[in-house]
This record gives sequence, structure tokens and C-alpha cells, in this order.
Amino acid sequence: MIDIKRVNHNLVAGIPTLMQQLNRYAPKPLQASLLSLALNSFFRPECKTGELAFLTGKTVVIEVSDYQLSFAIQLQGKQLKVDMQSPQQDLLIRASSADFLAMINNSVDPDTLFFRRRLLMLGDTELGLYCKNLLDSIGIARLPKPLPACLNWLVQQQREVVTAAADQSLAPRAPL
Repeated sequence: MIDIKRVNHNLVAGIPTLMQQLNRYAPKPLQASLLSLALNSFFRPECKTGELAFLTGKTVVIEVSDYQLSFAIQLQGKQLKVDMQSPQQDLLIRASSADFLAMINNSVDPDTLFFRRRLLMLGDTELGLYCKNLLDSIGIARLPKPLPACLNWLVQQQREVVTAAADQSLAPRAPL
């Protein structure tokens, strides 16, 4: 009989390695195009109304630490442009994929992650606050229908993986 919890655990635990390989071998222009497409689609209303004007002349770098993924976002006209290797940054936002997903899913507050040192923001703090407030105002409701449920499942599975890893590290070890 298949142990679905073990399958889920192994699947979720393997995602960072898979994403690192994709990041390493997928062409950077393709990655940039896909990220630009996704971000412009998600932020279409804000791009049209000018709510992203605070990004004019600014570069926000996002780092997903466990995926070894880093990309820069800039506003050009009314479109977001993604660059996989930006020489400049006004703001750096770094967290693990699990923490980014938890923030997107509204299951954890960015301030909590920041004070627990799991969310790093370096650079223009005012720009960081604008970004945080914008994302808080949008919420998860904008995501396509099946995505919030998938994110919720993934966040829950990632918590279980982290808890299991922590339990293993705290388990008493046999003397040598």
C-alpha cells in the first residue's frame, strides 16, 4: 500500500533541488520572459492605474534562497521587466520558497518573518514598505481559482517537511 504522507513528504522535500536544476539549466532569457509574463499578468490592474509608479527608476531584487533563484524587477512604462542578472538593486528581498509561499497564501505575516530573520530586506526600506503594503492590499483572491488551494496544500506540506527535519536533528544519537 502506498503511504501518501511519505510520497508527499518526498515530493515536497525534492522541490528545491528540482528548482535549482531548472534554474541552472533553463535559459535565462526564457526564465526572464516567463517571470515577466506572470508578474505583468498578476499586476495588470496596478500597471494600468499607475499604482506601481513607486517602482519608477527603482530595481527590486527577489532572491528565493533554497531555489538559488535571483531576479530583478523594474517598471518600464506600464510594464514590469524582469532581469536575471541586474548590476544594481535598490531593494533586496530574500526568503526561502516556503516563506514566500506562506506570505502569498496569507498564512504568515511578512513582519513576523522579518523579525524572525527569515525574511531579509536590504536597501531602500521605504520602497520595501510600498511593496509590502501593495501586496497586502491585493491578497490571494486575485490568484486563479485552483491556485490558492494548491498553495495552501504546499505550505502545509512544507511545514511538515521542516518539522520532520527539525525532529530528526533533535533526536538523540547513538554513541559511537
